[in-house]
Amino acid sequence: MKLTNLGEEFELWKQDFHGVKDNTRRFLEHLCEDKKKIEKFNLWKHQLDAVLRVIYSYEILGKNNLLLNIVTGGGKTAIIGACISWLKMSHNLDKFLVLVPNLIVKDRLQRDFLVIKGEESVFKQFDFFPTEFKHLENELNTHMMGQGTSPQGILDSGIIIGNIHQLYESNIAGKRNLDWFLNKVGDFAIFNDEAHNTPAFEYTKVLKLLTNKTSFRMDTTATPERADGKPLDSEMIMEYGIAQALDDGIIKSVVVYQPDAKIVELTYTNKITGEKKKVTELDKEFREAESNVKPFQWIIDSEPMKKQISIALKRFEEQKRRAKERYKPIFFIVTMGIEEGKRVRDVLNKEFNLGRDKVLLVTQDTAEDNVGWKLNGEPLTAREAATNLGKLGTDFEVVISVMMLREGWDVPPVSVILLLRKFVSQVYGQQVIGRGLRKIREGDERQILAVVDHPKLLHDWLWRKVGASGVRKVDTEDVLGDEDIPTTPKIQKLVRPENLIDIPAPEYETKIDFDAILKKVPKKEISKNWKQILDSVKYDKDKWTISKTKIEQMIKLYVDKERRMEILSGEDIDVKEDEKKKKELSREELEELFKEQIVEMASNLLLEYGFGGLKKGMLYNVILDHIKLKLFNGKNLSEVRREEIEIVLENIEEIRKNFTEPIVKGILGGNKNADK
Repeated sequence: MKLTNLGEEFELWKQDFHGVKDNTRRFLEHLCEDKKKIEKFNLWKHQLDAVLRVIYSYEILGKNNLLLNIVTGGGKTAIIGACISWLKMSHNLDKFLVLVPNLIVKDRLQRDFLVIKGEESVFKQFDFFPTEFKHLENELNTHMMGQGTSPQGILDSGIIIGNIHQLYESNIAGKRNLDWFLNKVGDFAIFNDEAHNTPAFEYTKVLKLLTNKTSFRMDTTATPERADGKPLDSEMIMEYGIAQALDDGIIKSVVVYQPDAKIVELTYTNKITGEKKKVTELDKEFREAESNVKPFQWIIDSEPMKKQISIALKRFEEQKRRAKERYKPIFFIVTMGIEEGKRVRDVLNKEFNLGRDKVLLVTQDTAEDNVGWKLNGEPLTAREAATNLGKLGTDFEVVISVMMLREGWDVPPVSVILLLRKFVSQVYGQQVIGRGLRKIREGDERQILAVVDHPKLLHDWLWRKVGASGVRKVDTEDVLGDEDIPTTPKIQKLVRPENLIDIPAPEYETKIDFDAILKKVPKKEISKNWKQILDSVKYDKDKWTISKTKIEQMIKLYVDKERRMEILSGEDIDVKEDEKKKKELSREELEELFKEQIVEMASNLLLEYGFGGLKKGMLYNVILDHIKLKLFNGKNLSEVRREEIEIVLENIEEIRKNFTEPIVKGILGGNKNADK
């Protein structure tokens, strides 16, 4: 439910704050003062407006379950800090539970709320408490729930920050922590950060169990669409999106680069016979061969992938020049799987001479690995290193993420993003772009985020979401030069909201013939007939690889007031052919790699479609059965030839795209039961 237009009554209320508690009036008067004279941060205009909307909704309208939809980089943490200060000062609340979906968000909030030597908490940075209430800051000590921590901290601390899983009844520690909140503390407030992560059954269950003890709940998010497409259960009182944030100069402008490329050479390989051959655009069979190329090969096959990397590195050099050594820009690369992430890292090391000390790979497997980098004398894990990127004097300047650095990973120096994967989740696509929206607090000039995409990934829906729309062709002789920073965009206002229609979530395009089945099965019934649909799939056991392309021109999409698109001259990027043969894995290593890839596929599907992880085993078994039927001719992994395992590994992306959201819902028995 939305209540984003609070009406004239709200505007009148802002003039004198009538009807509020005395301490609230004192808090608001102090909040509206200019803090620059005491060298403290002032809230941005939209942050102040958000706090005013929260207080008005709670004290005047009597509403208790509120949602703020604020763009990444819009300062949600400061708003949470202000609301905690107000509730502490005016409503005598002593306990504040801040829920987070993952460790990355938890790390960020720990830096903001936990007082560390030499740094100030968000309360001191913004001077939220008037002088006569300054002592209350001392009661807002922070407890971080985690493995091995005592629940006594829940009683002893004012702010408790925890991953939602630390309140799940499915584990002993979570059940104990939940019991303490339900039975051993008084009333408290809940701040549900990144609230779009709540479709998981047990997440929702925890929030409902805590309802009777919750005096106040506020959800915050930058992407209000839940992964399962359902609305959030809190009442939205504010929307502050990308367009408005650009107009206010709060976030970076987005510039998207896409190569307009064509294939000029293909290489055929048959794993069973070992046959290899090349065809060029001059050969008769070229057109037929080209029709067998899958869209994702434009980013997975070696030659086009290297060209995408080369284009992105040129953008990175431009961003370094703009930085003028005031800060250290970061190059962020997103891939679909761990193996692709490793390949990209190796290409950067070998082909582009970026040493391993420059490139950081962050995956579920490597997140807690020591990366050999120390901060203040302490060795850092890959996850910890990722949160400290961009600091002058640090080594890493490229970070590769595989389903890891999502919401909460806020590193302002992220200046270039390279997309080497397709997004099927609208939530995840926006989250990735959001990683680069936060401005660097260096100077007042407008800053850009350069995103390198590929048109074959069909991300037009994403660029519409972030504001890049409309077309204007511009003749230019510049080859991807140092463009001017886009000017402030013109904000488009919705005139007739009743005419809005829902845009369905994007799906992978496919050449598989589902027509015969889908004519008999309505789309809403797909989840009930998932096995029938999967059993109809056919996979090719030979493979065409893109071995040479030509970039004819570049497309550059702007998010600016004219919403324009420029057509630029192409780049002649020379890519060397791989001469070294890949080291052959042993049979045992090959089988282990196969299992790892299927586990990773199951994990990523659950995460991207908004399911909890408790049914990963069920999905893993279904994927295995599907591969056994369609690619192993009914045989078990131990019975097939190594060539057959290699065929599966080469088709892993093709397999993954057939497990669409309706199919996964059907396998898991529907979203509401996905965590049971």
